[in-house]
Amino acid sequence: MDNNTYNEILVTHQRRLFSAAFYMLRDADDAEDVIQEAFLRLWRFTGRIDPGKVTAWLNRVVHNLCIDQTRKRNVLRRHLGQPDVIALENLSEMDGNKSGPCSEGPTSPDQEELLEAMATLSKETRSIMIMHYFQGIKLVDIAEMLEMNPNSLKVRIHRARQALRLVLTRPEPVISARQETG
Repeated sequence: MDNNTYNEILVTHQRRLFSAAFYMLRDADDAEDVIQEAFLRLWRFTGRIDPGKVTAWLNRVVHNLCIDQTRKRNVLRRHLGQPDVIALENLSEMDGNKSGPCSEGPTSPDQEELLEAMATLSKETRSIMIMHYFQGIKLVDIAEMLEMNPNSLKVRIHRARQALRLVLTRPEPVISARQETG
């Protein structure tokens, strides 16, 4: 792969991959680190990657690096016994900003509600949902990237949609008259 081809791939995929990493990690610095590592690996393994499968390969690498980063955070939290302060600060900044990495402006309340509901899904399922619904990647391609049976992937998406439906349609908590006056 020559420099021009590499730069073209970088420009074509960098923003979309950053968005996916950001939504998985909820931290811009970690997402940037993941994307940088993914493109370093692309450069390092360029001779071994089928040029027709670069997109799938990059998606797979970013997905795996995000999972690795999440595991590292969990290990640190477990050993240090405290939450990831930087991630919490970034989440509060993001809440005040109300804009996502892909959006040109503020997100709508519906989009915010969906993102909060998606936080109830497992990291792997949330990643699949983001790839399919936010990035428009075909299920067949996702199944290939994640080395999953396409039917298993469809079942996982179906269950995730059911879970999201339950979260999004649950009634607001009812406040009794005693709680209001008391």
